[in-house]
Amino acid sequence: METLDYNQMLLVSLWQYNHHGDEELTPALFEETFGKVDGSHYYEKWTGYFNRNLWDIIAYFRSEKENGQKFCDMVARQVGLYQQNWS
Repeated sequence: METLDYNQMLLVSLWQYNHHGDEELTPALFEETFGKVDGSHYYEKWTGYFNRNLWDIIAYFRSEKENGQKFCDMVARQVGLYQQNWS
């Protein structure tokens, strides 16, 4: 494993704790990323089953690495928006 970048991990952590409505993972963003059916399914997992826990949903995608990467890209997009809004 390569090293983890503390500043990136901190930024993701701050986003998860402090983000505002326009920076969150919305149903529309899930549908844009995964399509209507899968997006709705994953959004329900994200909000209901995993209670918006990043570690748990990342582990959920372990057998769907392509969708796991899509999820991570979606998070990175919103973290970037958070960073832009609060820098």
